[in-house]
Amino acid sequence: MSPEDTIVAPATPFGVGGISVVRLSGLGAVRIASLLTKHPKLQNRQAVYLSLHDKTGSSFERGVLTFFKSPASYTGEDVVEISCHGNPLLVQKIVDICCAFGARIADPGEFTLRAFLNGKIDLIQAESVSGIIHAQSIEAAALNHNVLSGKLSEQFNFIQNNIIEILSHVEYVLDVSEEDLPKDYFTKLNKMFPGVLSTLKKLRDSYKIGKLLTDGALVVIAGEPNVGKSTLLNALSESNRAITAPSPGTTRDSIEVRLVLDGVPLRMVDTAGIRSSKNSIEAEGVRRTKKLLSKADLALIVIDPDTEMNPVLIKFLSCPYITVYNKADIKRPTVLNDDVKYISALTGAGIKNLKSSLRSQLGTEGVSTKLLALTTARQFHSIKKCHEAIVAAHHLLSDDVSELELGSFELRSALNALDVVLGKTTPDDILDNVFGAFCVGK
Repeated sequence: MSPEDTIVAPATPFGVGGISVVRLSGLGAVRIASLLTKHPKLQNRQAVYLSLHDKTGSSFERGVLTFFKSPASYTGEDVVEISCHGNPLLVQKIVDICCAFGARIADPGEFTLRAFLNGKIDLIQAESVSGIIHAQSIEAAALNHNVLSGKLSEQFNFIQNNIIEILSHVEYVLDVSEEDLPKDYFTKLNKMFPGVLSTLKKLRDSYKIGKLLTDGALVVIAGEPNVGKSTLLNALSESNRAITAPSPGTTRDSIEVRLVLDGVPLRMVDTAGIRSSKNSIEAEGVRRTKKLLSKADLALIVIDPDTEMNPVLIKFLSCPYITVYNKADIKRPTVLNDDVKYISALTGAGIKNLKSSLRSQLGTEGVSTKLLALTTARQFHSIKKCHEAIVAAHHLLSDDVSELELGSFELRSALNALDVVLGKTTPDDILDNVFGAFCVGK
């Protein structure tokens, strides 16, 4: 991979459609487009309807070419976008001819990688491009749009500037005599920490909702056999996905339904009823249930009028759970528990209230399209490391001048963590991981 190469790839998905787009980027983009169209000069940001020619000079298609002159383009290089009829054969022919004229096929994510390397976006914004493409809800797309617009980067820059200011005060003290320090030096220095710590904590805590919007939440429906777990899955998903029957043990394997609840993608999983069984297939289903519960974001523990909470089931839970009393249309307890949701999965009674509890437990109530949050584990771990370093620096610089050097070290560690998340000091293997998940044309 060389930045001197001119790269080409389809920018639209493979398949038949009204229009497809092929993107060229690099030093030779205009030259290759001129050979393809026999049009000697393309005007910056002007769309031109032209014939496309193969290497023999024969015209095989007409398309619209738009030239974006460096540096005012997506990649920061000369970019030409070719819009043609949405036939995969024509798209491939255009790509092949561009390669014959000197381009090469782009690697996955290489257009966005070049945008990053050319300073058009930082690494946080680059990750949001992938987030927008793969968003499973409008709210998730809006969150990543906010990140791409630079709003999250502004928060990081605010933190960075404040840490630099604190560090400059500490470095100054290291260069002068202790006697030259004002008496209120440490008092003033410590007043500079709360704002940074508050912003870092807010960002760190935002990852929970950012992760839920981006990756979705795993919600596991569990309980003993024949308590109505499959009927509940059908009621929540408003589908007939799971088979229901009066006999216990109908569900032997996990059944998953994907849905969006108020903007949050959910993987709702119906599981085999937990009980001791000599049947090897049913026993395997129980084992899978326990495995799912160990990694769930939330569990719905279903009981009915004839059962109680299974203590064996509870010990497998490492996540929050909601106790759901099903079949309340048959028998409703005389004494109600505020911590229990009473429903009838068969009639739909109480389902709306249960969904509200789902939102509350997941922390997704009132999700706004203006939300700003961390969206990747990489961002979270860098911010967590930065926060820990600032907490340590604050402690070291509280009132003891002998800890100045250690405090300076922690402040520099915090800055390094920010540089990593912004992509200023990021190893190649991390860049490969970030951009390798992109499609070829992005």
